[in-house]
Amino acid sequence: MVDTMQPPPDVVAPDDDGGDDDFDPAPDRRPSWPQIVLLAFACAFAGGAAVYWWEHRPARPNAADIGFYDDMTVHHEQAIDMALTYLRHGDDRVLRHMADEIVLFQAGDIRTMQTALSDWNAHPNDDVAMSWMGTPVRESAQPGMATTAELRALARARGRALDDRFSQLMIRHHAGGAHMADAEVRLGRDHGEQTWARKMAAAQRLEIDELNRARQRLGLPLVRPVIG
Repeated sequence: MVDTMQPPPDVVAPDDDGGDDDFDPAPDRRPSWPQIVLLAFACAFAGGAAVYWWEHRPARPNAADIGFYDDMTVHHEQAIDMALTYLRHGDDRVLRHMADEIVLFQAGDIRTMQTALSDWNAHPNDDVAMSWMGTPVRESAQPGMATTAELRALARARGRALDDRFSQLMIRHHAGGAHMADAEVRLGRDHGEQTWARKMAAAQRLEIDELNRARQRLGLPLVRPVIG
């Protein structure tokens, strides 16, 4: 009788490590710490260079930039005149200090604005103001400007009447200047001038608060200007 049973196939025992002798693991592609540090430095340098270029890029002023500097020069000149009037005749210590600051800081602003206009070779129309805001008026009719009659009354006033007139006129004047500076931030194109206008508006509103505190101390009513 023939045995039809086949012998079992040879069983090959697995390798001890259970792997394939030909398996080649993928290399580790994660960046090393020196590479990470170098990349972070490069990104920071690129970011800083971009910010520097943005802050120092060549000025490309538009009509609003030019008009704002030209009109604000006239606006500041009147503020200086009113402050000098108070310094000649006023005697309140706080108001005198504020008048001193107006003369000092706004004279510096005028130099900055006129230098920029000269650098831009800009020659705006000195008879018309605020055309860049879409509301052309005479230069003397800019927001917050005192009238000729108000300036004469200021020059004649003395004592508490002078404190009252000066602080009232200056509050209204600062409110008008802040209104114009806000318009430059919206309508201007030169980044440096927009930043400067934003700071000017904030400073003028702060001085309005200081002037009202001085009025309270003197027993005068608060002034809440509405301009714009």
